[in-house]
Amino acid sequence: MSQPSNGRLTQQARRIFLLQCGLSFTVIVFALLPVTILDDREYALTAPFLAAVLLLAVAMLCAARFMRLVRGANERIAALTTHDELTGLPNRPWFFARLDEEIDRARRYGAELALVMIDLDDFRRINDTFGHPQGDLALAEVARLLTANIRASDLAVRYGGEEFMLILPEANARQAARAAEKLRMVVEVNDISLEGPEIKVTISCGVADLASVRPGRCSQRDALITAADRAMHQAKRNGRNQVFMHEPEHERQLSLV
Repeated sequence: MSQPSNGRLTQQARRIFLLQCGLSFTVIVFALLPVTILDDREYALTAPFLAAVLLLAVAMLCAARFMRLVRGANERIAALTTHDELTGLPNRPWFFARLDEEIDRARRYGAELALVMIDLDDFRRINDTFGHPQGDLALAEVARLLTANIRASDLAVRYGGEEFMLILPEANARQAARAAEKLRMVVEVNDISLEGPEIKVTISCGVADLASVRPGRCSQRDALITAADRAMHQAKRNGRNQVFMHEPEHERQLSLV
């Protein structure tokens, strides 16, 4: 959890504590002060009881507010452990766990499954030319474009650095390649300008599916990721800003349709 978030949580917890102390003190004073002034035995017996009831109510109110604060903090921690703070996308550990689940499901039901690795072209140049803050904005905007242009069943993940992954259930390599080509075109035509200079961003994509990989000594998950990674690097070697599809015998560039 970031330092500003820690500071806000600490301030909120302190306010709840001070509220409870202040209300408790007020209840005690207003309940017991008349006892010292009035010579009324019935009131002297009733006042402490009323004070106890009111104090219990105050404690329950403050405890409820504190529990909401703790629950919110736990949800924030859970989000930070599974999601990338910059883009809001799931992170690499989450990706590995989810990909294992999707592979198991595909094997169990004989379903198709495809993977797309996406890398921003010349991202170092963007950072060097426009600065790291603009580079971060570019990453966040690409993440937004990806999530806005995939199926509801597809999953976009920030794999690390300027790399993203797409998990496409119920899709083969050719279908995934067409989806990747659509994303490539969307990113290319959307110049990124967020309160700063206009930044031109393109992506290179590598596509693989379960039917196109041979695990060998490694797991099927690792074989699938390696195949998509190799296809992506082949797209870069071919000139960037394109989609490359892995096949069992060879890799070939996707014909644009």
